Amino acid sequence: MKRKTISLFPEIGLVLILSIIFAGAAVANQKTLVVSSSEQRIDYGNRVFTYKGEVKATWEDIALEADEMDVYLTEENTLKEIIARGNVKVIQKEKNRQVNGESAIYVAEDDRLIMEGQVHYRDELGNDLQAHKMTIWIKTEKIEAEGTPVKAIYILKEVEEE
Repeated sequence: MKRKTISLFPEIGLVLILSIIFAGAAVANQKTLVVSSSEQRIDYGNRVFTYKGEVKATWEDIALEADEMDVYLTEENTLKEIIARGNVKVIQKEKNRQVNGESAIYVAEDDRLIMEGQVHYRDELGNDLQAHKMTIWIKTEKIEAEGTPVKAIYILKEVEEE
């Protein structure tokens, strides 16, 4: 007799909706990280969520795509850090900004994104920056680029003469 099994997860990928509750556990302070991937591994004891294969994640107005991603939570179940590897693409939707690279580390404590490996940044103004390593402070809109060479194209406004 052949046994039939039913999968609770679609073949195209597993979607995990992970509510990250800030200290105080009030619903108003809840933010959601939504992740889809081909595989996942959860280590509840160490508060580590690992995703592999066509990873797509959204967090507030940030969308992230990568081959692999690890999400680390604090003891209070708040987001601590995200590490993404392989064909990383990060899009900040509200500001129409995009950055691509080989790897990325997002540190929630200071809202900092560290991209490495042929990093390419573009924004809504048409500015274009290429470097080996780039650190982007998202809320304070600050960028630091490193590498030899760092290439930049900035779109500047002309001063109108009276």
